[in-house]
Amino acid sequence: MLNTKYLAIPLLLVSAILTGCATSRSEVKLSTTTATTQSAEAISASNGRTVYIRSVRDERVFEEAPKEPSTPSLGYEGGKGSPELIKAKAIARKRNTFGKAMGDVLLGEGQTVTSVVKSDLRNALVKAGYRVEEIDASRPDMLVLDVHIKQFWAWFQPGFWAIKLNANIETVIDVSGFSSTTVSVHTEDSRQVATDSAWIEAVDKGRKAYEAEATLKLKSLQK
Repeated sequence: MLNTKYLAIPLLLVSAILTGCATSRSEVKLSTTTATTQSAEAISASNGRTVYIRSVRDERVFEEAPKEPSTPSLGYEGGKGSPELIKAKAIARKRNTFGKAMGDVLLGEGQTVTSVVKSDLRNALVKAGYRVEEIDASRPDMLVLDVHIKQFWAWFQPGFWAIKLNANIETVIDVSGFSSTTVSVHTEDSRQVATDSAWIEAVDKGRKAYEAEATLKLKSLQK
C-alpha cells in the first residue's frame, strides 16, 4: 500500500509538469523573417520575373470538439463563438497527458496566420528567383498570386516517455496564367514537455519545411 502511494506521488508530479498551464490561453511570437529586402545574391539570381501577392485568405475550418486533434478547434467560446481575430491568430490547441483538449495557443501582437504565411511565401519567392513587388504595378509580365490557407495547425500527441508535436501547413496558390499550385507539408517534433517555446519551435519547423517546398514548387513555374 505504501509503495503504491509513494509511486503515485511522482506520477502526479510528472502529470502536473506536463500539463503545466494547459488550461490557459497562451500567446506566442513566431520567428520573424528578413524578406522585406532582397539581398544582392538573390537579385543576381533573379529569373527576371516579378510577382505580386494580391491576397492571402485564411480558409481554415474550426470544428467543435473534433475527433482528430489535427482539426482546428478552440476552447473558451469555441470555434463558433470566438471572435474572428482569435481565429486569425489560433495555431494550436493544448492538451493534457491523456489527450483531452484544453487551452489555446495564439499568435501574439502583430502576427496573424495570414501575415506569417505571406512573409514565408515572400521568402520562398525570393529564393525561387522572383522579384516581389509590394504594390500592384499591373504590368502584363507580372505574375499575380492569390493564396488560400487550408491548413496551419499544430497539435499534441501524448506518449508515455515523450510527447510529439505535429504541424500541418497547406496552401493553394492561384497564379495568373498558370494552374493552381498546392504546397503542403507535415512535420513532427518529439518533446518532454509542451511549453510555449516548444510550440514555437514545432511551428517554425513546419514553416521552414513549407518555405522549402514552396520554393521548389514556384521554381517550376519558370519552366
